Amino acid sequence: MLSARERSLSLEKSIYETVLASLQDQLEPLQQCARSLAQIDTLACLAERAETLDYCCPELVESSGIHIQGGRHAVVERVLDSSFIANDTRLSDSKRMNIITGPNMGGKSTYMRQTALIVLLACIGSYVPAKKATIGPIDRIFTRIGASDDLASGRSTFMVEMTEAANILNNATANSLVLMDEIGRGTSTFDGLSLAWACAHHLASSNRAYTLFATHYFELTALPDELAGIANVHIDAVEHGEKIVFLHSVKPGPANQSYGLQVAQLAGVPAEVISQARKKLVELEQNSIEARADSGQFEMFSNRPHPVIERLQDMDVDRFSPREALDLLYQLKKDSKK
Repeated sequence: MLSARERSLSLEKSIYETVLASLQDQLEPLQQCARSLAQIDTLACLAERAETLDYCCPELVESSGIHIQGGRHAVVERVLDSSFIANDTRLSDSKRMNIITGPNMGGKSTYMRQTALIVLLACIGSYVPAKKATIGPIDRIFTRIGASDDLASGRSTFMVEMTEAANILNNATANSLVLMDEIGRGTSTFDGLSLAWACAHHLASSNRAYTLFATHYFELTALPDELAGIANVHIDAVEHGEKIVFLHSVKPGPANQSYGLQVAQLAGVPAEVISQARKKLVELEQNSIEARADSGQFEMFSNRPHPVIERLQDMDVDRFSPREALDLLYQLKKDSKK
C-alpha cells in the first residue's frame, strides 16, 4: 500500500512518454491540423458574428484614407438598452485630423474607439460594424486614452500620459491611426493647454498621421485656421433648463461648452456643490475677462468668431425637423448671451 502510489505515478509517466514517442513522427501533421482547426474556428466565429450583427464587408484599398459610413462600436452596441447612434468617420490626405469637442459622457471616447476597432477588424480580415467602410494602408494604431499610474516604478499618472504621448509622437507615421483623448489634463491649465496644442500641431504637421484628437481645451479648435488638414467636429447635446440630453451624434464644427456641471449633477454631486460651482464659474469667467481688458492682452486664439457664428456656418439647416430647429433656436439664443 505504501509503494502503490509511487508505482502508479511511475507507470503513468512511462505510458505518457510512450505516447509522446509514438507521436514524434506525426508531430508536424498534427501541428498543421491544429493550426488549420484554429483558423477555421476563428473564421467561422467572425462569419457568424458578421451575419448575426449585420456587419458589412470592408473594402481595403491602396489609396490613403479611412472612410467609414454609419460606424458602430462592436461592444457598446451590444450592451445598450437603447439603439446605438451610428456615426461617420472620414480621414484622408486633405483632412488627416479631427479635433473632437463636446460634453463629458457625450460619446467622444466611444466614437474614437469604434473607429480604431473597425480599422483593426478590417485589417485582420473581418467584416465590420458599419454600413460601409473603405480602409487604406494602416501600419499601426496608437492610443492615448484613459488615466493610469505606475507607482511601483515611480511614475505618476501624468508621467505615464506623457510617456505614451512621447511614444506616439516619436513613432507614428503617415499611415498610422492615432487616438489622443484629453491630453494635458494632469498639470496646470496653461501647461496642459500648451502641451495639447503642441502635440496636435506636431501630429498634423510632422507625423501627418490619421488622428482623432478629443479635448476640452476649446482653444485648440482654432488650429484649422493655422494648419491645413485639420477639421473640427463635436458630439451634439441639447440643454433643457439645468438638464442635458446627449444626442451622441457627430456634427461638424466645434462645441460651444463642455457641460461639466450638468454631468456632475447627473452623477449625484450635491446640489449645494453644484450651486457653488456655478457661482465660482461666473466669477472666474468675469475675472478672466476683466484681467484681459486691464492688461490689453488677449487669448491665445482671439481672432476666432463667436461660437454661435461658428455653429451656424457649419450647419445643414435643411436636415432639421421643426422640433430640432426650435430646440436649436433656444440653445443659440442662450449661447449668444455668454
